[in-house]
Amino acid sequence: MKKLIVILLVMAMAAGAVFAQNLSLGGYFNSGIGVIITDGDEDPMIGAFGVDSEQLGYRFRLNGSYQNEERTSGFRFRIQSQNEVARRQNAYLSIPFAYGFMNYLDNKLSLSAGIVDDSAWQTADWWINDDVGEGLGTLIKLNSLIDGLNLGFGAYLVSQEGGGRNNQFSRTLNSGHFIDASDAKYVISGSYAMKDTFYLGGSFRTANDAGDDTINNNNAGRQETSQFIGDLRILAVKNLTAVVAISMDRLDDFDKTGLMTFSETFGYKVNDEINIGLNAVQFINNRDNTDMSMLFNVWGSYALDSIVPRLDITYLLGGDLHSNFHFRRGYVPTYNSKETVLSLRPSVRINLDSRTHFEIGNVTHLLNDDGKDSMLNLFYLDFRWSF
Repeated sequence: MKKLIVILLVMAMAAGAVFAQNLSLGGYFNSGIGVIITDGDEDPMIGAFGVDSEQLGYRFRLNGSYQNEERTSGFRFRIQSQNEVARRQNAYLSIPFAYGFMNYLDNKLSLSAGIVDDSAWQTADWWINDDVGEGLGTLIKLNSLIDGLNLGFGAYLVSQEGGGRNNQFSRTLNSGHFIDASDAKYVISGSYAMKDTFYLGGSFRTANDAGDDTINNNNAGRQETSQFIGDLRILAVKNLTAVVAISMDRLDDFDKTGLMTFSETFGYKVNDEINIGLNAVQFINNRDNTDMSMLFNVWGSYALDSIVPRLDITYLLGGDLHSNFHFRRGYVPTYNSKETVLSLRPSVRINLDSRTHFEIGNVTHLLNDDGKDSMLNLFYLDFRWSF
């Protein structure tokens, strides 16, 4: 991996020297610090984390994209460093994606190969904000054969972990870990957009053995279950964000263990200063003796030139705090209606320029577990530099 990163960096610098006008680079660095106070006898604790990137410690990302003069082929990559890398075998850099692409028929046909991460069918809601996944393999895209219609078919041999685990490969690559063609991860995707009216899209993943080193593991690895993720976006109303998304997981055993997530995201820009929004999420588990979990997040912000105060109020019925409770989405459904969380998050974001800001915030979590109350308080300072 280290050799690959060095080669990639050299290639990037060489490309920048020879084809500077066709190479674009960008990214960001995010980190911060916080103090945690509980209502028990424990002493206050201090930790480092990035609220903006929802990552412990820090996150650094460098994205690169190169296209030839004719824009018929190119290469995209991401170099990343974060806490999850630094504690693994003294590695400090990883490559979440690196793939080449070729365009044909005036870009109506596109072929990609490598460590693929294409966000064409990623949902635009607050909670799911994902597709069914890609990985090491090949993606074929048909773009606008009919105006607004995009289709895709992908075949992947190895899946990747999520961003919190640095998008590392979910299984190793060696001669003892080949998989049958029928066990690869196949993804079918499609979307249709009518300009200034609506967008409808989705992606479907087959059950597979691309996500774990243990072959024939009953689809227990990362992204090995059959899943559908899709969303509907309303584009007809100016200044309104309206997205309804759905995730249906474990389709291969849906009646007994299936998971459904419905996510609704609404936001409205009242004027240049005031923004308001509502995020609602419903979690359903088909296992016996489970309740529906429901989350509601109401927020509003008011821009005073470069200073933006904001208030978030979040209520979760049938859920608990994630271990990373300091993140904006630091909640997990427990499918037990006797567990609730109420969170208040006032914050102030200060924009130093269009690419640099810091945020001062406080989060108070009020928890109730079958009548037992507890509280957790967090004060934080978060920084982000984009380039």
